Amino acid sequence: GAQWARFRHKSNGKTVLFVNHHGPLPVGSGGQCGPHGTAYNILHTIAAHAQDGDGIVLVGDFNSDAGTEEVRELESRLHKVYTGRSFGGVDHVFSNCGGAHVVETRNLGDGGSDHDALDVVIKL
Repeated sequence: GAQWARFRHKSNGKTVLFVNHHGPLPVGSGGQCGPHGTAYNILHTIAAHAQDGDGIVLVGDFNSDAGTEEVRELESRLHKVYTGRSFGGVDHVFSNCGGAHVVETRNLGDGGSDHDALDVVIKL
């Protein structure tokens, strides 16, 4: 599943659709829906809630590393902005804003968690 929210900047009016996904287990399987089905469901959620002109940011523990079909399918539709190191790289940040819009990416370490905290700054 995925949780989502749309945020509008009060002074400039720009809107971001922020989507968080926690992927199914076992790692790399895509769970009951399989890798393509899981990617499709995430993209369907984005399509159902995004509006023209929205910045889109998709984050989460996908339980799928960069080489999996699920991540490759998402990467064919969105820019993969950053990937963490935990569990072979299962934490990802995707956006429709790539390249020069990505101001900063940092891995902040685990801070006591089993996953690293990822810091990504995207300018719309």
